[in-house]
Amino acid sequence: MSAVKTWPAHALASVLLLSMGLATAQAATLRDAFEHAWSVQAPAQYAQNQRYSAQFLASQAWTPEPPTLGLSHTSDQLNANTGRREWELALSTPIWLYGQRERAVQVAHTEQAAFAGASRLAQLALAGALREAWWDVRAAELEVELAQNQVNAEQALAVDVKQRLKAGDLAPSDARQSHIGVLQAKKNLGMAQLTLQRAQQSFTLLSRGAALPASAEVETETEAAGAHPLLASLGLTANSAQAKLQQAAGDTPNAPEIGLSYTVEKDASDAAYRGRIKLGFQIPLGAQSRNLPRIAAANAELIQAQLELEQQVTSIASGLKIAQSALIQSRAELDIAAEQRQLSAEQAQSIDKGYRLGQFDLTTQLKSQQAQLAAQSEYARARLAVNRAISRLNQAAGILP
Repeated sequence: MSAVKTWPAHALASVLLLSMGLATAQAATLRDAFEHAWSVQAPAQYAQNQRYSAQFLASQAWTPEPPTLGLSHTSDQLNANTGRREWELALSTPIWLYGQRERAVQVAHTEQAAFAGASRLAQLALAGALREAWWDVRAAELEVELAQNQVNAEQALAVDVKQRLKAGDLAPSDARQSHIGVLQAKKNLGMAQLTLQRAQQSFTLLSRGAALPASAEVETETEAAGAHPLLASLGLTANSAQAKLQQAAGDTPNAPEIGLSYTVEKDASDAAYRGRIKLGFQIPLGAQSRNLPRIAAANAELIQAQLELEQQVTSIASGLKIAQSALIQSRAELDIAAEQRQLSAEQAQSIDKGYRLGQFDLTTQLKSQQAQLAAQSEYARARLAVNRAISRLNQAAGILP
């Protein structure tokens, strides 16, 4: 008479090594996946950075706008035709007012810095999405392994029940009950496999086809992480808004223009051409009122950036505290799951011996086996939850892979 096979602990350990990404066959890391996914955005990021670089170079030019060159001709050929002729070559250019160029340089510099901060913030958002997608896949892989374990256990029990049925030790109802358990386990396995396929597809799309990271992240000290990318980005945005406000308030009059022209002319056909030089200076009037919308817009942008910065300081601190508490709780749950796994293994071993001696019926054996598998599954999930909590803590701290 064959003994009922309970699921051994060492087999689950091998499952954990695979599901938790500790196998040495893979070498990919989260940083590898992150860099691969971000590299797809490199051309767009480079183009944007070139835009701000060009703006910075333009702000350092000698004039706020390029000079203009004009050529004009005057003639009386269509009316009197007395020989009146005039040619004029004119060169004009706007000029910087005092402090105007420095303010333009400051705006360009702060806008480029704000773009760099926004890029790093976008990197953090991508890292967060990758972390969640990565652990969704790992969790789905674990569920497939556990569901397969359940199928194996149910099938092993069904074989034993069939042998006992032939020997007359069990009733047909026990065989039907065992077969139902096999069918339910296979159903759960199919559902777990479908969930895994969906999770893998999501990670593949998000990572642009990068390999799944093999090893879990390590907890990073928040003090070593530096400023949170969100706070840094908002601070740089506020600096940019401040520079724009200073520029709008300081550039009340529009830039004046200075012009130089050279004219050659004659009044009659038999007269000789004579030349003259003209120097002009134009000052725009009424520019202050037209500049008020710029000042109001820059002031509103600054207030909004400062307000959001104040709010996010509190929000980030709260999120970090929650993530730290979640990690502490997940580690406590892992300790509990480890103790439960040990106790359920001892209990399953005792009931298995009694079942083989006829002291317990099939229902008791099934319950014992299910309890052991459940305890082993909870331990595996708890280990995965700890590693996921570490990734979430790193994300809350603003740490890139």
